[in-house]
Amino acid sequence: MNLAVQARRLVARRPWIYWVACVIVAAAVAMLVAGHVARLDAARRSWADTGRVLVATGDHVPGDRLQAHTVDMPLAVLPPDAVDPTSQAIDDRAIVRQRVSIGEVVVAADLAVADGPAALADPGTLAVGITDPLARDVRIGLEVQVVSEGVVLADGARVVGVAEEVIFVAVQAQAAATVAAAAHDSAASIVFVP
Repeated sequence: MNLAVQARRLVARRPWIYWVACVIVAAAVAMLVAGHVARLDAARRSWADTGRVLVATGDHVPGDRLQAHTVDMPLAVLPPDAVDPTSQAIDDRAIVRQRVSIGEVVVAADLAVADGPAALADPGTLAVGITDPLARDVRIGLEVQVVSEGVVLADGARVVGVAEEVIFVAVQAQAAATVAAAAHDSAASIVFVP
């Protein structure tokens, strides 16, 4: 005999089974709805709590001085490493290490406070000065390779400073000595990465 037919006969003989099943389904739906409403209330409360952060007032390229204002924003949308506007690390010398767009929340990785060519270098990299007379229109933030006599000495390097004829390039620490030796012998060249 078909299972559906057997179930109908059982419910016809014992109608209380139908009502128990209805109560169980209703209780399960009620628990799901209550959990969802609780999560919505928690999310709504998290939007009420705010924190003060710095927001960029213009588009920045690496090497620009930071131009930002203080804004109160919900904690739910703040990145964990957002810069605290009351921090002593933020002063008039703060420069932008990477591209920051207008309206973007400024995070710690966006800023460099130290002076000199190494200020814009990422952690784990070293800045090496290279003189390459063929390198023109070099600007801070360009991705480059450093080569010498047909050999790539540093892949994934980035220009972190330009001073007259010297181009400062941040390279991985293990490649810095080789790049510096080639730069000293005027054998280092910069290859621009598209």
